[in-house]
Amino acid sequence: MSEVEAALAWNEQRRRLTDSLQAFIRDELLDRFTTIPPLVLDGSYVTSEEHPANINLVIELQGLPSEQQWEGQMLYVRNAELFGTYNIDMRPSLERLGQDFVSYFRSWDPKKALEKELDCQLVKKGLLRLMS
Repeated sequence: MSEVEAALAWNEQRRRLTDSLQAFIRDELLDRFTTIPPLVLDGSYVTSEEHPANINLVIELQGLPSEQQWEGQMLYVRNAELFGTYNIDMRPSLERLGQDFVSYFRSWDPKKALEKELDCQLVKKGLLRLMS
C-alpha cells in the first residue's frame, strides 16, 4: 500500500481517496477474507488526472473458498453504500459466473481509443493490481 500512496497520493484529493481505500480494506475486507484477495484499481485514480472523483475497484474472487466468494458478492449488494462511504465503485470478479470485470475495465471506450488513434480491439488499458 505504501507504493500506491507514493505513486498516486500526490495531492490532497488523491490522499483522501487513498485514505478511503485504506479504510475500505481495513473496515470491509480484513474481517471477511482469510487473505485479502487481489484488488484491481482502475479509472482516473490510476491516471494522471489531478482530481479523480472516485476509485474503480475490482475484487478478484476466483480461487477463493466458496464462502469467501459469497462474501465478495454480498459486498457488491452494498455497492451504493460503499460508494457513499469510501468513494469506491466496487465490482466482484468471478469468471465462472460471467463477471469478468477485470477484462471489462481493460477495454477502451471506443471514442477515447479513436481520439488516441488506438484500435480498441487490439490495445488494452493497463490496470493496477494490489496483491497482499
